[in-house]
Amino acid sequence: MVALDPRTFRSLMSGWITGIAIVTAEIDGQRVGIVCNSLTSVSLDPVLVSWCVDKKIASFPLWKRATSWSVNFLDAGQEDLVHRFTAHGADRFAGLEVLEPTDEHPALALAAAKTFFTARTQAQHEAGDHVIIVGEVLSFSDGISQPLTFFRGKFLPGPKA
Repeated sequence: MVALDPRTFRSLMSGWITGIAIVTAEIDGQRVGIVCNSLTSVSLDPVLVSWCVDKKIASFPLWKRATSWSVNFLDAGQEDLVHRFTAHGADRFAGLEVLEPTDEHPALALAAAKTFFTARTQAQHEAGDHVIIVGEVLSFSDGISQPLTFFRGKFLPGPKA
């Protein structure tokens, strides 16, 4: 058995293939976006999802106040968006086409995402150095053909639809 510490556990978890999404929102007039691989379906009645946000990131205070947000699934080949949304100190939305909130989709979304959904925050739960955000899905658009996945520190194309 390997001793349990954050670094070895992170290495272990890198063996769990995940999809890549970017969560976006506009809070108090400020656009925020974060790369997410902690997304999970929680309930079908009502339709609920959850994702986790690190308390140490600069945008954490905004995410704590977010009432609605979009989860944008990334297609294979969209690694540039991951790099954009993990860059420090840059305007992540500069020159990027977005879908402004509407009655149908009431949260800021990425035009480059063929699949996205909008959700309204229902609950937040403290969980160590993260907060789990639970949201009720309000609307969605489904058009992804091949997802971008992450495995052992590398981006890989997922299966084709």
